[in-house]
Amino acid sequence: MSTPPPFKMAMYLPELGLPFSAALPVAAEIGAKHIWHNFSETRDEKSLVDMSDAEIDAMAAEVRSHGLELFLILAGAHFKQIHLADLDLDTLQDHPDFRCQFDALVRCMEVAKHLGIPAVNAFTFAWPGEYTAQKPTWPMRWLTRGGHIAPVDMDKLVKAFSLVAQKAEDYDIDVALSMMCWNYTNTTRNFRRVVEAVGSRRLKVMWGPADNTNCGESDVASAGFYNVRPHLYGLHIKDLRVNDGLALDFDYCPIGEGDVDYPTVLGNLRDHNCDVYLSVATHFVPASGDRVEAMRINYDNLRQLIAQI
Repeated sequence: MSTPPPFKMAMYLPELGLPFSAALPVAAEIGAKHIWHNFSETRDEKSLVDMSDAEIDAMAAEVRSHGLELFLILAGAHFKQIHLADLDLDTLQDHPDFRCQFDALVRCMEVAKHLGIPAVNAFTFAWPGEYTAQKPTWPMRWLTRGGHIAPVDMDKLVKAFSLVAQKAEDYDIDVALSMMCWNYTNTTRNFRRVVEAVGSRRLKVMWGPADNTNCGESDVASAGFYNVRPHLYGLHIKDLRVNDGLALDFDYCPIGEGDVDYPTVLGNLRDHNCDVYLSVATHFVPASGDRVEAMRINYDNLRQLIAQI
């Protein structure tokens, strides 16, 4: 009898579009065992930064009451929308936005340590002008399959994540970096460059094959797997179709119906006995407009793909 793949079925909880307490039983009913959540006041919830220890303990107890386990937390999108070009190498640590989000990330580490959660989540800064209408570096990034990280920018990334990694060592917590098309770890190659330059065992990855594909990385499932394999914590699973990469024209779709080669991704994870969290997202909207239905569709499709390997 074959051994089932060592996958931990997980969910990015905010994708359900429900308040935290209402989302928990839905996630459990759909089939998640592990959840990733952004405790941010922007979602009409109190941020982890502002929660008392008693409130944090009550929240964790509520999660457990549904047979769920938190595997990754954040309190806002740490470094996601800070443009790296706005930071000066020498004074990076004193920039108000960086300092505020760094302190929030450290608080997440403190909470994770208290609750026994293995990792916290962070992003990796935005490319120049990314959160503007122009997105000036996108054509270069598409044509180079991810973009060229200039030496001065690599120095900033190394300094920032060396500071993060030192705090992670202090709390004995890992930091799982997200992959977004808009941030510097947008591809497996760029993630590998950054994490190897920092040189910390504490930096892991929430691998995003769909985001990598959307950045023009055509060998995500094969070479991409080997780039991220030593640092894998989990996968952020969604799917999309790239219509015109240079024009940033793409559509999200159900898992298994897009351009991401999930059979090869899952097969590589199985063959190398990777003990990882498969954290399902959605992003696409079904005809009903119901985000819970979208999650059910993606969970069903992922289960079918796993069965096929």
